Amino acid sequence: MNGKRSWRARGTLLVTALALASVTVGCQDTGGGAGVNPKPGGTATSSKAPGRGGGTESAKPAPSASKKPTKKPSKKPTKPGKDTSAGALTCDGLRSAQLQTSTFRFPDAPEGTVAFTDGRWEGDGVVIELQPQCGIGDMTGDPAQDAVAAVKVTTGGTGKFYGLVTWRNDAGTPVPVAAASLGDRTPVESIVVSSPAPRRATVVYLTRGDSDPAAVVTIRRTAVYRVTEPAMTELGHTDAPYTP
Repeated sequence: MNGKRSWRARGTLLVTALALASVTVGCQDTGGGAGVNPKPGGTATSSKAPGRGGGTESAKPAPSASKKPTKKPSKKPTKPGKDTSAGALTCDGLRSAQLQTSTFRFPDAPEGTVAFTDGRWEGDGVVIELQPQCGIGDMTGDPAQDAVAAVKVTTGGTGKFYGLVTWRNDAGTPVPVAAASLGDRTPVESIVVSSPAPRRATVVYLTRGDSDPAAVVTIRRTAVYRVTEPAMTELGHTDAPYTP
């Protein structure tokens, strides 16, 4: 009897000890384990939601200073020089030019203002015609190109008086500023203006000697002129015999 009781008592103590051990282990697994959920297979994982990059919060790189594009200094537009070609005179443009104004008088023309219409003016029995001989170049000393042309004045009689006119380029408008008379029945053959220097007009025209009749021409004269407003002054000439 005593042996059986002793055995039972030992069994009871063993069962009690095992139960206590189980309780202790359970407390160790769950104590402080808020948010720890065991997975099947005896492993436990954190219940916190994984952050970006595999559950660890990655440090954001400091923003690099943005490089502002370097502005190149803008070049100021260069001021253009005086444009003398846009308003350049042409020989054809003289066909509607003024010939005589209130401040400029053309030799052999009647008094009053005279302006060409298609290269011609007529009044008081006088006809004035622009001749085809013409030269373009600087005659007045400014940057613009001037014009020199021949003009014929026909009166009521037999006289046909030729002359030279220089038109200054006034912003593209021909303004008569100087003239020279070549005499009666002295047709012009050519006009060449040398520019920018020495600002001369070389004129070839037909004339005669002092003892020759007025109805004939016997000399081809090459004369050089410069402008001395209001005149075109002859600087010199050379003569060669001319036979019609």
